[in-house]
Amino acid sequence: MHMTDKLSVYQQAGYGQKQVGFGEKPALLLVDFQHAFTNSEYPTGKSPLIKQAAAEAAELLELAREKDIPVIYTVVGYRGDQWDTGNWKTDIGWITVGSHAAEVSPEVEPVKGEPIVLKKYPSAFFGTEVLSLLTTKQVDTVIVTGCTTSGCVRATIIDAFSYGFKTIVPEECVGDQAKESHDANLFDVNARYADVLPKQQVLEYLTALKAAPITT
Repeated sequence: MHMTDKLSVYQQAGYGQKQVGFGEKPALLLVDFQHAFTNSEYPTGKSPLIKQAAAEAAELLELAREKDIPVIYTVVGYRGDQWDTGNWKTDIGWITVGSHAAEVSPEVEPVKGEPIVLKKYPSAFFGTEVLSLLTTKQVDTVIVTGCTTSGCVRATIIDAFSYGFKTIVPEECVGDQAKESHDANLFDVNARYADVLPKQQVLEYLTALKAAPITT
């Protein structure tokens, strides 16, 4: 099916007719920006799209800190004995907890007080404390950045939507192993679950927020 026909099918079905919009209490979520995916030493770290996304996310991160907006990181990491790697169709058990591969990339290095949540499966929410961290801070809007667009980012977007958060995706701040999967998944989540927006629009939203919008 030609892309124009696909767009027509989506439009006829009513997808993408509404905007999610921004809330008043955002949080910035950085999904798996770690050496395993940004450092070319590793087999999964060779995508320039992911490296560029991490670099782009750094500007959002800086502004979020200036505005006292909650920042949460996730990283993938395993025991190293295959007990906790599940049924992935790729061998990622080599990303062990505490290893260099599981460390956050320097482009978006965390500072004291920013939680780094360990996960083992695609969604940042599955089997983690991310939901409780967000609800504790009374967050209503989740800004999702990270990698990969078609995998962990998409799963996180869907769960954020499912938990009732306004979900925003700065398109330059997510990356994948291939442009085709990146583009297709952004198109689809924008039609269904989230607002996929230029980074500049998200920066303008954050800039307009009052300082320290989140109560503890």
